[in-house]
Amino acid sequence: MKKYLAAFSLIAASHAFAGDFVPAAGFGSQYGDLGAKFMYREGNMAAYAGVGVGGGAVGFHIAQSAGSQHVFGAQYAFSSDVFDSKDMILATYDYNFNGFSGRGWTLGGGLGVADYDDGRRDGDTKTVAVLNVGYKF
Repeated sequence: MKKYLAAFSLIAASHAFAGDFVPAAGFGSQYGDLGAKFMYREGNMAAYAGVGVGGGAVGFHIAQSAGSQHVFGAQYAFSSDVFDSKDMILATYDYNFNGFSGRGWTLGGGLGVADYDDGRRDGDTKTVAVLNVGYKF
């Protein structure tokens, strides 16, 4: 519950700024396995919270410019059913077909570490790679 509260606090705290709120839907760790991502974007940077059927995530994106198609970032994902993990910390890369500030399809991935959940000892970690596919509205 604390993790969900932190994600929603991130969105609420950013409401006082002059950027844009960008909703997105997709599959992958950024979208809580299968769900929605809510970004607060200002210039070439964005903070986001993702909530879906299997879990959730919080993270940030940084692009070279608002029109750049290549976006790098970091993410903390939790309670992933698809990746069978409690927690994941990932470095991410996304390709935005219509640029960082445009609407449209995004394709990306992440590489990091995951703490396992099912049938494993608490604290076991493994390197994990994830795929993210989404659409920004």
